[in-house]
Amino acid sequence: MITLSVIIPTIAKDIRLLERAIDSIITNRNIDIEIVIVNDNRKACSLLENLSQKYSSYNIHVYQNEGVKGAGGARNFGVQQASGDLITFLDDDDFILPGRLERMIECFNKQHADNIILVSTGRVYEYNDFERVEVVKKQMFGTLRLTDIYIHNQIDIGFMVKRSTFLAINGFDTTFKNLEDWDFIIRCLELGNAYKIKTHSYIVKNDINTHRVSNNDYIGLSQLANKHRGKFGEKWFYKIKTQELRSSANLNLIETANLFFKLRSFYPVKHYISTLLRRSS
Repeated sequence: MITLSVIIPTIAKDIRLLERAIDSIITNRNIDIEIVIVNDNRKACSLLENLSQKYSSYNIHVYQNEGVKGAGGARNFGVQQASGDLITFLDDDDFILPGRLERMIECFNKQHADNIILVSTGRVYEYNDFERVEVVKKQMFGTLRLTDIYIHNQIDIGFMVKRSTFLAINGFDTTFKNLEDWDFIIRCLELGNAYKIKTHSYIVKNDINTHRVSNNDYIGLSQLANKHRGKFGEKWFYKIKTQELRSSANLNLIETANLFFKLRSFYPVKHYISTLLRRSS
């Protein structure tokens, strides 16, 4: 059986970046690995056929997504096609550093007896083809529990998990417009803990772009708050609503005061002040 399947959803917006993602995976040569590329754009079929030919000597499979469209649906479809015992994900404009996958598998096998069911690493942002590089601040490492990630997600999309676990909790919720990975991680960590290796080996392309899905985080935050309100309670709910209002640029003084009295906490005030400082800088 294949040890690891790497799932890459794509709309083939930039073949150069997709090739960079693939190249970064095949440098991890010491493990039994397959790459599952899920095409979410029918117009790109010919481009991806050429890609298959270029990498014909590697264990790479390209599938047309027959499931729900969007990143979450494409990833779910990819997992269904995968043959690996373990799975991980890579966005088509991101890439990983050499040795990352081997180290994650080693960690997964070592930590599994301690109820570790998900493994991740640190991440780095790169902007505009490495005009600027930034290590993501305030990252937590080591064993992460549900309470470590349910207010602020500490785990990126490149996590590693057993395929059987992924399927058992029904994968990504395709009703989410974004942040479906955070919702999945919450549900996953209800079953066990995560372990985040202290290495910054997942590289996120984070160019400033008005069309980035992450610019609409308030949509996913709203869905997240409503879905898990009954589970985590009112204080959690209003903290996520604070993040939602900040993301949508609607965290004004009145909303801040309202949330302050509901939470009996300076949490919304800190977010409001941070927003004002960012606007003035």
